[in-house]
Amino acid sequence: MLIPFLFLTLIFTSCDKNEGEEFIPPVSDVDATMRGEWLNTQIKRVYYSIDDEVMFTDSVQYQTTFKFDGKRITVTVPGVANQEVMTYRFPDPNDPTLIEIQQGGLTGRYKVKDHSNSEMAWVEEKEWAGFPEDAPDSEKTTSRVGVYTWKFERKQ
Repeated sequence: MLIPFLFLTLIFTSCDKNEGEEFIPPVSDVDATMRGEWLNTQIKRVYYSIDDEVMFTDSVQYQTTFKFDGKRITVTVPGVANQEVMTYRFPDPNDPTLIEIQQGGLTGRYKVKDHSNSEMAWVEEKEWAGFPEDAPDSEKTTSRVGVYTWKFERKQ
């Protein structure tokens, strides 16, 4: 009689480290795979002219951590005290590779091109994107489209 009582006591008093966090079921294989912590290692930018010719290309190496929990992305930049938190969703049930990220009033749409348990790549296309990225707007050259490829590695 004591053993069942102890068993029930253990069940009802055990603590979960995620207590208070809501589990959100994955909506797709892509969603399930991307849950957890990832390191954004690179963003490659390619800008195309109206004739589909490459006008400019560059890339930036990063070590930024993205943590996906099914609803929110928490972004941690090395050397920066504050984390950024944004929401994400998969808006098209017929296209599980389309992800929409929202922060405040800004929304970005990305296509998950490659994903595995260890690597992931997203592509974002910006119509009439200006380059170089870090130049003031008045000094940028306008392209027909800028294609940004974000590369990630699962954090160990």
